[in-house]
Amino acid sequence: MIDEGGWNIYQKRVLVLATAAILLDGLDNQMLGFAMPALITSWNISRESFVPIVMIGLLVMSVGGVLGGLLGDRIGRRPSLIGAVGIFGLATAASAFANTLAELAALRFISTFALGAALPNATAIVSEFSPLRRRSLAVSISMLSVAIGGLLGGVLSAWLLPLHGWRSLFMVSGALTISVAVTMVFMLPESPRFISLRPHRHRELDRILRSCGLALPARYNVAVPERSEAALRKRALFVPPLLRDTIAISTAFFCALVGNYLVFNWAPTMLTVAGYGLAVSSVGLGAYNMGGVCGALIGATLMDRLGARRPMLAMAGLGGIFALLVGHILSAGPQQVWFVVGAFCIQGAFVAGLQVMIFSLAVQAYPAPIRALGVGVTLSTGRLGAIAGAGAGAMIVAAGIDRFFQVVGIATIGVGAAVLIVKLRKEPPAKVRLPMADVPPAGG
Repeated sequence: MIDEGGWNIYQKRVLVLATAAILLDGLDNQMLGFAMPALITSWNISRESFVPIVMIGLLVMSVGGVLGGLLGDRIGRRPSLIGAVGIFGLATAASAFANTLAELAALRFISTFALGAALPNATAIVSEFSPLRRRSLAVSISMLSVAIGGLLGGVLSAWLLPLHGWRSLFMVSGALTISVAVTMVFMLPESPRFISLRPHRHRELDRILRSCGLALPARYNVAVPERSEAALRKRALFVPPLLRDTIAISTAFFCALVGNYLVFNWAPTMLTVAGYGLAVSSVGLGAYNMGGVCGALIGATLMDRLGARRPMLAMAGLGGIFALLVGHILSAGPQQVWFVVGAFCIQGAFVAGLQVMIFSLAVQAYPAPIRALGVGVTLSTGRLGAIAGAGAGAMIVAAGIDRFFQVVGIATIGVGAAVLIVKLRKEPPAKVRLPMADVPPAGG
Protein backbone atom coordinates (compact mmCIF):
# COMPACT_ATOMS: atom_id res chain seq x y z
CA MET A 1 0.00 0.00 0.00
CA ILE A 2 2.77 2.45 0.87
CA ASP A 3 4.79 1.43 -2.21
CA GLU A 4 1.91 2.40 -4.51
CA GLY A 5 0.35 5.19 -2.44
CA GLY A 6 0.93 8.91 -2.14
CA TRP A 7 3.55 10.84 -0.19
CA ASN A 8 1.66 13.09 2.20
CA ILE A 9 2.68 15.54 4.91
CA TYR A 10 2.73 12.84 7.59
CA GLN A 11 5.22 10.73 5.64
CA LYS A 12 7.35 13.76 4.83
CA ARG A 13 7.42 14.63 8.53
CA VAL A 14 8.99 11.22 9.16
CA LEU A 15 11.59 12.04 6.49
CA VAL A 16 12.35 15.38 8.17
CA LEU A 17 12.79 13.80 11.62
CA ALA A 18 14.98 10.95 10.36
CA THR A 19 16.98 13.35 8.20
CA ALA A 20 17.56 15.58 11.23
CA ALA A 21 18.98 12.56 13.06
CA ILE A 22 21.33 11.73 10.16
CA LEU A 23 22.32 15.41 9.86
CA LEU A 24 23.37 15.45 13.51
CA ASP A 25 25.13 12.13 12.89
CA GLY A 26 27.22 13.95 10.27
CA LEU A 27 27.82 16.89 12.62
CA ASP A 28 28.91 14.80 15.60
CA ASN A 29 30.95 12.42 13.44
CA GLN A 30 33.21 15.31 12.38
CA MET A 31 33.25 17.07 15.75
CA LEU A 32 36.66 15.79 16.80
CA GLY A 33 38.17 16.94 13.50
CA PHE A 34 36.83 20.46 14.05
CA ALA A 35 38.03 20.60 17.65
CA MET A 36 41.41 18.89 17.17
CA PRO A 37 43.56 22.00 16.43
CA ALA A 38 42.20 23.75 19.54
CA LEU A 39 42.66 20.60 21.66
CA ILE A 40 46.30 20.26 20.53
CA THR A 41 46.98 23.82 21.67
CA SER A 42 44.93 23.65 24.87
CA TRP A 43 46.31 20.34 26.14
CA ASN A 44 49.77 20.65 24.56
CA ILE A 45 49.60 17.23 22.89
CA SER A 46 50.67 15.99 19.47
CA ARG A 47 48.55 15.26 16.43
CA GLU A 48 49.60 11.62 16.59
CA SER A 49 47.87 11.28 19.97
CA PHE A 50 44.51 11.40 18.24
CA VAL A 51 45.23 8.61 15.75
CA PRO A 52 44.14 5.72 18.05
CA ILE A 53 40.97 7.60 19.03
CA VAL A 54 39.98 8.19 15.41
CA MET A 55 40.78 4.65 14.23
CA ILE A 56 39.16 2.83 17.15
CA GLY A 57 36.18 5.17 16.86
CA LEU A 58 35.60 4.06 13.27
CA LEU A 59 35.77 0.40 14.29
CA VAL A 60 33.33 1.07 17.13
CA MET A 61 31.02 2.84 14.67
CA SER A 62 31.00 -0.22 12.39
CA VAL A 63 30.11 -2.45 15.33
CA GLY A 64 27.39 0.01 16.34
CA GLY A 65 25.94 -0.15 12.83
CA VAL A 66 25.63 -3.94 12.93
CA LEU A 67 24.20 -4.09 16.46
CA GLY A 68 21.93 -1.11 15.81
CA GLY A 69 20.50 -2.82 12.75
CA LEU A 70 19.92 -6.05 14.68
CA LEU A 71 18.28 -4.13 17.51
CA GLY A 72 16.06 -2.24 15.06
CA ASP A 73 14.84 -5.54 13.60
CA ARG A 74 14.13 -6.92 17.08
CA ILE A 75 12.56 -4.06 19.06
CA GLY A 76 11.73 -1.57 16.30
CA ARG A 77 13.28 1.24 14.29
CA ARG A 78 11.68 3.96 16.44
CA PRO A 79 13.07 3.06 19.89
CA SER A 80 16.42 2.07 18.40
CA LEU A 81 16.78 5.38 16.55
CA ILE A 82 15.59 7.53 19.45
CA GLY A 83 17.86 5.67 21.87
CA ALA A 84 20.89 5.98 19.58
CA VAL A 85 20.32 9.71 19.00
CA GLY A 86 19.81 10.33 22.71
CA ILE A 87 22.99 8.44 23.64
CA PHE A 88 25.26 10.17 21.16
CA GLY A 89 23.74 13.52 22.12
CA LEU A 90 24.45 12.96 25.82
CA ALA A 91 27.96 11.62 25.14
CA THR A 92 28.77 14.59 22.90
CA ALA A 93 27.55 17.10 25.48
CA ALA A 94 29.52 15.28 28.21
CA SER A 95 32.66 15.57 26.07
CA ALA A 96 32.66 19.29 26.85
CA PHE A 97 33.61 18.44 30.43
CA ALA A 98 36.53 16.10 29.58
CA ASN A 99 39.83 17.13 31.14
CA THR A 100 42.12 14.44 29.74
CA LEU A 101 42.56 12.72 26.41
CA ALA A 102 41.51 9.40 27.99
CA GLU A 103 38.20 10.88 29.19
CA LEU A 104 37.52 12.41 25.80
CA ALA A 105 38.36 9.11 24.07
CA ALA A 106 35.95 7.12 26.28
CA LEU A 107 33.09 9.53 25.57
CA ARG A 108 33.88 9.56 21.84
CA PHE A 109 33.72 5.77 21.72
CA ILE A 110 30.24 5.88 23.29
CA SER A 111 29.07 8.54 20.86
CA THR A 112 30.54 6.85 17.77
CA PHE A 113 28.93 3.54 18.75
CA ALA A 114 25.56 5.28 18.96
CA LEU A 115 26.25 7.19 15.73
CA GLY A 116 26.75 3.88 13.94
CA ALA A 117 23.55 2.45 15.43
CA ALA A 118 21.46 5.45 14.34
CA LEU A 119 22.23 5.38 10.60
CA PRO A 120 20.70 2.00 9.58
CA ASN A 121 17.53 2.65 11.57
CA ALA A 122 17.08 6.16 10.17
CA THR A 123 17.62 4.89 6.62
CA ALA A 124 15.20 2.00 7.16
CA ILE A 125 12.41 4.17 8.54
CA VAL A 126 12.78 6.68 5.69
CA SER A 127 12.62 3.88 3.13
CA GLU A 128 9.64 2.16 4.75
CA PHE A 129 7.53 5.33 4.92
CA SER A 130 8.23 6.41 1.31
CA PRO A 131 6.35 5.32 -1.82
CA LEU A 132 8.37 3.37 -4.35
CA ARG A 133 8.46 6.17 -6.93
CA ARG A 134 9.89 8.60 -4.33
CA ARG A 135 12.04 6.20 -2.32
CA SER A 136 15.34 6.97 -4.06
CA LEU A 137 14.77 10.70 -3.66
CA ALA A 138 13.89 10.32 0.02
CA VAL A 139 16.92 8.15 0.78
CA SER A 140 19.19 10.50 -1.20
CA ILE A 141 17.94 13.51 0.76
CA SER A 142 18.60 11.72 4.04
CA MET A 143 22.11 10.63 2.95
CA LEU A 144 23.02 14.15 1.82
CA SER A 145 22.19 15.43 5.29
CA VAL A 146 25.47 13.86 6.50
CA ALA A 147 27.34 16.46 4.43
CA ILE A 148 24.94 19.20 5.57
CA GLY A 149 25.76 18.20 9.15
CA GLY A 150 29.43 18.70 8.36
CA LEU A 151 28.60 22.10 6.85
CA LEU A 152 26.74 23.04 10.04
CA GLY A 153 29.76 21.91 12.02
CA GLY A 154 31.98 24.22 9.98
CA VAL A 155 29.71 27.18 10.68
CA LEU A 156 29.49 26.40 14.39
CA SER A 157 33.25 25.89 14.64
CA ALA A 158 34.05 29.18 12.92
CA TRP A 159 31.69 30.95 15.29
CA LEU A 160 32.37 29.18 18.60
CA LEU A 161 36.04 28.15 18.58
CA PRO A 162 37.65 31.62 18.42
CA LEU A 163 35.22 33.08 20.99
CA HIS A 164 34.34 30.30 23.43
CA GLY A 165 36.79 27.45 22.84
CA TRP A 166 36.38 23.81 21.96
CA ARG A 167 34.16 22.91 24.94
CA SER A 168 31.35 25.09 23.63
CA LEU A 169 31.42 23.20 20.33
CA PHE A 170 30.67 19.86 22.00
CA MET A 171 28.07 21.42 24.30
CA VAL A 172 26.08 23.10 21.52
CA SER A 173 26.23 20.01 19.28
CA GLY A 174 25.09 17.77 22.14
CA ALA A 175 22.23 20.10 23.06
CA LEU A 176 20.96 20.16 19.46
CA THR A 177 21.08 16.37 19.27
CA ILE A 178 19.25 15.87 22.57
CA SER A 179 16.55 18.31 21.38
CA VAL A 180 15.98 16.23 18.24
CA ALA A 181 15.78 13.02 20.32
CA VAL A 182 13.11 14.56 22.56
CA THR A 183 11.16 15.77 19.51
CA MET A 184 11.22 12.27 18.02
CA VAL A 185 9.78 10.80 21.24
CA PHE A 186 6.59 12.78 20.61
CA MET A 187 6.45 12.89 16.80
CA LEU A 188 8.20 9.86 15.23
CA PRO A 189 5.99 6.80 14.53
CA GLU A 190 7.15 3.22 14.24
CA SER A 191 7.80 1.66 10.84
CA PRO A 192 4.59 0.15 9.44
CA ARG A 193 6.59 -2.72 7.93
CA PHE A 194 7.90 -3.60 11.41
CA ILE A 195 4.44 -3.38 13.03
CA SER A 196 2.78 -5.48 10.31
CA LEU A 197 4.72 -8.53 11.55
CA ARG A 198 3.31 -8.14 15.09
CA PRO A 199 -0.42 -8.93 15.27
CA HIS A 200 -0.90 -7.34 18.71
CA ARG A 201 0.02 -3.93 17.22
CA HIS A 202 -2.32 -3.90 14.21
CA ARG A 203 -4.51 -1.17 15.67
CA GLU A 204 -1.40 1.00 15.75
CA LEU A 205 -0.67 -0.02 12.17
CA ASP A 206 -4.18 0.98 11.10
CA ARG A 207 -3.77 4.37 12.78
CA ILE A 208 -0.41 5.00 11.07
CA LEU A 209 -1.72 3.98 7.65
CA ARG A 210 -4.73 6.29 8.03
CA SER A 211 -2.30 9.11 8.81
CA CYS A 212 -0.61 8.22 5.50
CA GLY A 213 -3.97 8.50 3.71
CA LEU A 214 -4.40 4.71 3.46
CA ALA A 215 -6.81 2.18 4.97
CA LEU A 216 -5.92 -1.29 6.21
CA PRO A 217 -7.91 -4.12 4.53
CA ALA A 218 -10.22 -6.12 6.76
CA ARG A 219 -8.05 -9.23 6.32
CA TYR A 220 -4.46 -9.55 5.21
CA ASN A 221 -1.30 -11.55 5.83
CA VAL A 222 2.43 -11.01 5.42
CA ALA A 223 4.66 -13.41 3.50
CA VAL A 224 8.06 -13.93 5.15
CA PRO A 225 10.90 -15.30 2.92
CA GLU A 226 12.14 -18.78 3.74
CA ARG A 227 15.57 -19.04 5.36
CA SER A 228 16.90 -21.09 2.47
CA GLU A 229 15.96 -18.34 0.04
CA ALA A 230 17.64 -15.72 2.25
CA ALA A 231 20.80 -17.83 2.42
CA LEU A 232 20.82 -18.20 -1.36
CA ARG A 233 20.58 -14.44 -1.74
CA LYS A 234 23.51 -13.90 0.59
CA ARG A 235 25.70 -16.36 -1.32
CA ALA A 236 24.89 -14.64 -4.62
CA LEU A 237 27.02 -11.64 -3.65
CA PHE A 238 30.16 -13.76 -3.38
CA VAL A 239 29.90 -15.94 -6.49
CA PRO A 240 29.97 -15.02 -10.21
CA PRO A 241 28.55 -13.00 -11.84
CA LEU A 242 28.02 -10.65 -8.88
CA LEU A 243 31.37 -11.31 -7.20
CA ARG A 244 33.13 -8.87 -9.53
CA ASP A 245 30.60 -6.14 -8.75
CA THR A 246 30.86 -6.76 -5.01
CA ILE A 247 34.64 -6.37 -5.14
CA ALA A 248 34.48 -3.32 -7.43
CA ILE A 249 31.83 -1.42 -5.46
CA SER A 250 33.58 -2.25 -2.17
CA THR A 251 36.76 -0.82 -3.69
CA ALA A 252 34.91 2.31 -4.82
CA PHE A 253 33.54 2.85 -1.31
CA PHE A 254 37.02 2.17 0.13
CA CYS A 255 38.70 4.79 -2.07
CA ALA A 256 35.97 7.40 -1.54
CA LEU A 257 36.06 6.93 2.23
CA VAL A 258 39.89 7.20 2.28
CA GLY A 259 39.66 10.67 0.73
CA ASN A 260 36.63 11.83 2.69
CA TYR A 261 37.78 10.73 6.13
CA LEU A 262 41.26 12.11 5.54
CA VAL A 263 39.65 15.50 4.91
CA PHE A 264 37.01 15.18 7.65
CA ASN A 265 39.47 14.32 10.40
CA TRP A 266 42.68 16.08 9.36
CA ALA A 267 41.94 19.03 7.04
CA PRO A 268 41.56 21.59 9.89
CA THR A 269 44.82 20.42 11.45
CA MET A 270 46.57 20.40 8.06
CA LEU A 271 45.45 23.98 7.34
CA THR A 272 46.53 25.11 10.81
CA VAL A 273 49.99 23.59 10.27
CA ALA A 274 50.14 25.37 6.90
CA GLY A 275 49.67 28.73 8.63
CA TYR A 276 45.94 29.37 8.40
CA GLY A 277 43.82 30.39 11.41
CA LEU A 278 41.18 28.29 13.20
CA ALA A 279 38.33 30.13 11.49
CA VAL A 280 39.77 29.44 8.01
CA SER A 281 40.31 25.78 8.93
CA SER A 282 36.70 25.36 10.05
CA VAL A 283 35.21 27.26 7.11
CA GLY A 284 37.36 25.23 4.70
CA LEU A 285 35.93 21.94 5.98
CA GLY A 286 32.43 23.43 5.95
CA ALA A 287 32.92 24.47 2.32
CA TYR A 288 34.04 20.92 1.51
CA ASN A 289 30.74 19.59 2.86
CA MET A 290 28.73 22.22 1.00
CA GLY A 291 30.50 21.24 -2.20
CA GLY A 292 29.62 17.61 -1.49
CA VAL A 293 25.91 18.45 -1.33
CA CYS A 294 26.04 20.36 -4.64
CA GLY A 295 28.19 17.72 -6.32
CA ALA A 296 25.88 14.88 -5.27
CA LEU A 297 22.77 16.69 -6.55
CA ILE A 298 24.43 17.55 -9.87
CA GLY A 299 25.82 14.03 -10.18
CA ALA A 300 22.44 12.44 -9.45
CA THR A 301 20.81 14.58 -12.14
CA LEU A 302 23.48 13.56 -14.67
CA MET A 303 23.12 9.90 -13.69
CA ASP A 304 19.37 10.03 -14.37
CA ARG A 305 20.04 11.39 -17.85
CA LEU A 306 23.30 9.71 -18.90
CA GLY A 307 23.50 6.59 -16.75
CA ALA A 308 25.88 5.98 -13.87
CA ARG A 309 29.20 5.28 -15.55
CA ARG A 310 30.01 8.40 -17.57
CA PRO A 311 29.21 11.03 -14.88
CA MET A 312 31.12 9.08 -12.23
CA LEU A 313 34.16 8.58 -14.45
CA ALA A 314 34.17 12.28 -15.35
CA MET A 315 33.91 13.37 -11.72
CA ALA A 316 36.62 10.93 -10.61
CA GLY A 317 39.04 12.06 -13.32
CA LEU A 318 38.43 15.78 -12.84
CA GLY A 319 38.52 15.41 -9.05
CA GLY A 320 41.86 13.64 -9.15
CA ILE A 321 43.44 16.23 -11.45
CA PHE A 322 42.01 19.13 -9.42
CA ALA A 323 43.37 17.71 -6.14
CA LEU A 324 46.88 17.36 -7.56
CA LEU A 325 46.75 20.93 -8.94
CA VAL A 326 45.49 22.47 -5.67
CA GLY A 327 48.10 20.61 -3.63
CA HIS A 328 50.84 21.95 -5.89
CA ILE A 329 49.58 25.55 -5.57
CA LEU A 330 49.13 25.44 -1.78
CA SER A 331 52.57 23.90 -1.26
CA ALA A 332 54.13 27.06 -2.73
CA GLY A 333 53.01 29.05 0.34
CA PRO A 334 49.90 30.54 2.00
CA GLN A 335 47.22 31.62 -0.46
CA GLN A 336 44.26 33.97 -0.23
CA VAL A 337 41.42 32.74 2.01
CA TRP A 338 38.93 32.80 -0.87
CA PHE A 339 41.16 30.43 -2.85
CA VAL A 340 41.47 27.95 0.02
CA VAL A 341 37.73 27.95 0.74
CA GLY A 342 36.85 27.70 -2.96
CA ALA A 343 39.32 24.87 -3.52
CA PHE A 344 37.84 22.84 -0.66
CA CYS A 345 34.31 23.50 -1.94
CA ILE A 346 35.15 22.25 -5.45
CA GLN A 347 37.10 19.28 -4.09
CA GLY A 348 34.12 18.36 -1.92
CA ALA A 349 31.88 18.39 -4.99
CA PHE A 350 34.11 15.78 -6.59
CA VAL A 351 35.02 13.57 -3.62
CA ALA A 352 32.11 13.82 -1.16
CA GLY A 353 29.61 14.06 -4.03
CA LEU A 354 31.13 10.97 -5.63
CA GLN A 355 30.68 8.97 -2.43
CA VAL A 356 26.91 9.63 -2.44
CA MET A 357 26.77 8.61 -6.11
CA ILE A 358 28.27 5.21 -5.27
CA PHE A 359 25.04 4.37 -3.44
CA SER A 360 23.12 4.91 -6.68
CA LEU A 361 25.70 2.84 -8.57
CA ALA A 362 25.24 -0.05 -6.14
CA VAL A 363 21.46 0.16 -6.49
CA GLN A 364 21.80 -0.21 -10.26
CA ALA A 365 24.40 -2.99 -10.07
CA TYR A 366 22.45 -5.37 -7.81
CA PRO A 367 19.10 -6.98 -8.70
CA ALA A 368 16.15 -6.04 -6.50
CA PRO A 369 16.04 -9.19 -4.30
CA ILE A 370 19.57 -8.55 -2.95
CA ARG A 371 19.89 -4.82 -3.48
CA ALA A 372 19.81 -3.71 0.16
CA LEU A 373 22.13 -6.51 1.21
CA GLY A 374 24.57 -5.66 -1.58
CA VAL A 375 24.72 -1.99 -0.58
CA GLY A 376 25.18 -2.93 3.07
CA VAL A 377 27.99 -5.42 2.47
CA THR A 378 29.95 -3.18 0.12
CA LEU A 379 29.62 -0.13 2.37
CA SER A 380 30.71 -2.10 5.44
CA THR A 381 33.75 -3.41 3.57
CA GLY A 382 34.53 0.05 2.26
CA ARG A 383 34.62 1.43 5.81
CA LEU A 384 38.13 0.03 6.01
CA GLY A 385 39.00 2.99 3.78
CA ALA A 386 37.67 5.37 6.43
CA ILE A 387 39.93 3.73 8.98
CA ALA A 388 42.91 3.95 6.62
CA GLY A 389 42.29 7.60 5.76
CA ALA A 390 41.79 8.65 9.35
CA GLY A 391 44.62 6.50 10.72
CA ALA A 392 47.25 7.66 8.26
CA GLY A 393 46.21 11.31 8.58
CA ALA A 394 48.87 12.43 11.04
CA MET A 395 51.65 10.93 8.92
CA ILE A 396 50.24 12.47 5.74
CA VAL A 397 49.87 15.91 7.38
CA ALA A 398 53.48 15.69 8.54
CA ALA A 399 54.54 14.96 4.93
CA GLY A 400 53.12 18.29 3.78
CA ILE A 401 50.06 19.80 2.18
CA ASP A 402 51.15 18.66 -1.29
CA ARG A 403 51.21 15.02 -0.19
CA PHE A 404 47.83 15.48 1.55
CA PHE A 405 46.13 16.45 -1.71
CA GLN A 406 48.03 13.81 -3.66
CA VAL A 407 46.46 11.10 -1.50
CA VAL A 408 43.01 12.64 -1.96
CA GLY A 409 43.54 12.81 -5.73
CA ILE A 410 44.78 9.22 -6.05
CA ALA A 411 41.85 7.97 -3.96
CA THR A 412 39.41 9.86 -6.20
CA ILE A 413 40.93 8.37 -9.36
CA GLY A 414 40.69 4.96 -7.66
CA VAL A 415 36.91 5.36 -7.47
CA GLY A 416 36.83 5.84 -11.24
CA ALA A 417 38.97 2.75 -11.82
CA ALA A 418 36.59 0.67 -9.70
CA VAL A 419 33.54 2.05 -11.55
CA LEU A 420 35.00 0.79 -14.83
CA ILE A 421 34.80 -2.79 -13.52
CA VAL A 422 31.15 -2.69 -12.43
CA LYS A 423 28.72 -4.33 -14.83
CA LEU A 424 25.46 -2.37 -14.84
CA ARG A 425 22.35 -4.45 -15.44
CA LYS A 426 19.00 -3.27 -16.71
CA GLU A 427 15.93 -4.77 -15.11
CA PRO A 428 12.47 -4.97 -16.71
CA PRO A 429 10.11 -2.25 -15.51
CA ALA A 430 8.03 -3.11 -12.47
CA LYS A 431 4.45 -4.19 -13.16
CA VAL A 432 1.77 -1.95 -11.71
CA ARG A 433 -0.61 -3.78 -9.39
CA LEU A 434 -4.34 -3.31 -9.23
CA PRO A 435 -5.59 -0.63 -6.83
CA MET A 436 -5.86 -1.90 -3.27
CA ALA A 437 -9.66 -1.67 -3.33
CA ASP A 438 -9.81 -4.21 -6.18
CA VAL A 439 -7.53 -6.75 -4.54
CA PRO A 440 -9.43 -9.48 -2.64
CA PRO A 441 -8.52 -9.92 1.03
CA ALA A 442 -5.88 -12.51 1.86
CA GLY A 443 -7.45 -15.97 1.77
CA GLY A 444 -10.53 -14.66 -0.04
